[in-house]
Amino acid sequence: MNCCTECFHDAQIRAMITANNQIGECNFCGSKNIPIYPVDKQTDLSDLISEVINIYEEFDDGEPLFQLLINDWNIFNKSLTRANNLVEAFCSVIFGECESNHNVKVRIPRSAVENYGIFGGHSWEEFSTAIKRKNRFHNGFFRADQFATFLTYATKKYLKGTVLFRARIWPDNKGLNISEMGAPPPGRRKAGRVNPEGIGVLYLTSDEKTALCEVRASAFDFVSVGRFRLLKDINVVNISDLNNISPVLYSSGLESLTANIKIFNDIAKEIAKPLRRNDSQLEYLPTQYITEFIKSKGYAGVEFASTMATGGNNIAVFDEALLECESVHDVEIKKLEYSYDDFTPSV
Repeated sequence: MNCCTECFHDAQIRAMITANNQIGECNFCGSKNIPIYPVDKQTDLSDLISEVINIYEEFDDGEPLFQLLINDWNIFNKSLTRANNLVEAFCSVIFGECESNHNVKVRIPRSAVENYGIFGGHSWEEFSTAIKRKNRFHNGFFRADQFATFLTYATKKYLKGTVLFRARIWPDNKGLNISEMGAPPPGRRKAGRVNPEGIGVLYLTSDEKTALCEVRASAFDFVSVGRFRLLKDINVVNISDLNNISPVLYSSGLESLTANIKIFNDIAKEIAKPLRRNDSQLEYLPTQYITEFIKSKGYAGVEFASTMATGGNNIAVFDEALLECESVHDVEIKKLEYSYDDFTPSV
């Protein structure tokens, strides 16, 4: 029985499967003529998954093991309809008998969370509440040194000459010129996901469409789109990649990675979440705390996935002098498409 590269999200595991030098048909997703890997015998991959599983302990009020491995870790392809079957196949090799593992509930040992968690045993929600409502600057939750060790695994290099984009809705009936496309002047710097109020950050995107989506223009608005070019190589932290750190790369510190995997998921979701019109700017504080720390470690900016444009990325650069706006063109928004779900407000 074989799995394939398409069964996994983890880039290092996909590379491991490719390096196995076997081409065939996948028994889980049905892909053909694709790099495959055995799941019915002990391998380096089954040993790796075993190491991840063995960090956890059984707990009556915990989470189902299979669900946790699929949802919290970005090891498996979450769109794989037979993901449970794939986990079951690995467990059959790891434990010899898998049937009892279907319903087993587990948790990360409390000692691991307290010793290795970047918030000292507290969750992202608890950290966020403390920083917004209790003690903003010295709450004692954040373990800077432990968090700093993870940043190198989420570092992305942008080369000199890379082109990025920024959009601005026209404030009046005329477009904006190159000099007006940068970060707002000191007196007009409102708080954002990355920057505290008064501190300038240049918010950019990976492509023009994402820039137009992120500015949240209405139909028939006129928008100026600036094309920026990097003047030197820079390193940024891709916050969305913190929850993509591969256990292959972090195998020597799996207990530490496991203790923080859910927190990294929460941080990635929080920084990408667009603020609603009536939300308080207090909602920005937790992610500002994280990005200000990243700035203090010498990184040039942060990157995170756009929730407004599928596949697009936002790049917030701490020093706008690192880029030059080389051109601006104007567009009119012609049409918007809405997607929505039924929603019941909480009481």
